[in-house]
Amino acid sequence: FEKEKPENILTALDAMPESEQFRNMLGLFLSKNGHRGLKELELQSLRWEENPTPVLGMIRNYMLMETDPGEHERRITQNRSDLETEIQNGLTGLAGERVFPFRWYLVRRLVKVTKYISRTRENSRFYHTLGFYAVRKKILQMEKVFMAEGKLRCSEDIFYLRLQEALRLQQGSLGWADVEELIRERRMLHIRLSRTSPPKTINVKLKSPAADDSLSDAGSHDMFAGQPASPGCYEGRARVIMDPSIDVELKPGEVLVAPYTDPAWTPLFLTAGAAVVEIGSYLSHAGTVAREFGMPCVVDLPGCTRFIHTGCRVRVDGDKGVVTLMGQAAKDSGDK
Repeated sequence: FEKEKPENILTALDAMPESEQFRNMLGLFLSKNGHRGLKELELQSLRWEENPTPVLGMIRNYMLMETDPGEHERRITQNRSDLETEIQNGLTGLAGERVFPFRWYLVRRLVKVTKYISRTRENSRFYHTLGFYAVRKKILQMEKVFMAEGKLRCSEDIFYLRLQEALRLQQGSLGWADVEELIRERRMLHIRLSRTSPPKTINVKLKSPAADDSLSDAGSHDMFAGQPASPGCYEGRARVIMDPSIDVELKPGEVLVAPYTDPAWTPLFLTAGAAVVEIGSYLSHAGTVAREFGMPCVVDLPGCTRFIHTGCRVRVDGDKGVVTLMGQAAKDSGDK
C-alpha cells in the first residue's frame, strides 16, 4: 500500500500469499458493497466490484493517518453528548420544565425520529443502487453477446441505445449498420452536455450575480464567497479531486476541493480537514456529510476547482462561507 499506486495494489497483493486474509476480507466487503460507486445512479458507471481501485485508495489514505480513525467517531459522539447537555440545561429554566420536561421530551423524540428517517433514507439508497447494479449486469451480458455477434463494436455502446432498440438488436431486426450513426450522435451529445454546468434551480428564478460578485462580497482578490454548509474554520493544503475513482489520494488534513460530491465521495471526508465544493447547498450531500463529520464546508463556489490548485494553502470559513487563498508556503498537511 505504501509503495504501489492504488490501481496496482490488488495485483501486487495477489502475488503475496500472506495477503490471503486481507483479500478474503476485501472480497467480503465487496460482496456487500460492491454495487456502490461514483455516479452510482447511472447505469453506465463502474462499480466497486468491477474496479475496487477507489476502495484500495481509501484504505491507503486511512493508513497514512497518524491518529486512530475511531477517534473521529468518539469525538463526534462526545460533541453530540455535550450538545444534548447544553440543550437540556437551557430548557431547564423555562416555565414548567422542571415539573414536566415536555420540551426536552419533544427534542429527544424529534432527534430519535430524525435518526430513524436518516437511516431509512440511506438504506433506501443502498438497495436502490443494488437494483441498478443488477440491471447493469444484465445489460453488460447482453452487450457481450452483441459484440460477439458483431452487432456492437465498442464497449459501453449499449448504454447509448434505448430499451426497444436493444431488444430489436437482440431479435435481429436491427444490425450494426442501423445503430452506428445513432450511437455516435448520442455519444457526442453526452460529451457536450457533460461539459455544461447544470442549472442551480428548476422552476425558480434567481438573480444572476455579476462575474466578480464573489470577490467583491468577500472583500479581497484572495477571498471567495460561497455558501456556508458546515460551521468552523480550518486552514490547510488543498487537494483538488475531480473523480474519486481515478484520484483518491487525499492526505490527512488536506482540504478536499471538488466539483460536487455524492455517497461515493463520503470516505474521503474521514481524512479531509475541510471541504470546498462548486455545486450544492446547506442540504446537499457535501454539507450534510461535513456536518456529520464535524468539519467546515463551503458550497456553491463556482470555479473553485479551477482557481484553487492542489498544494495551495487555503483557509475555509464554514461560518461565513468564505474561502481564502493563502499561497503555497506551508509544508504541513493542515491544522485547525
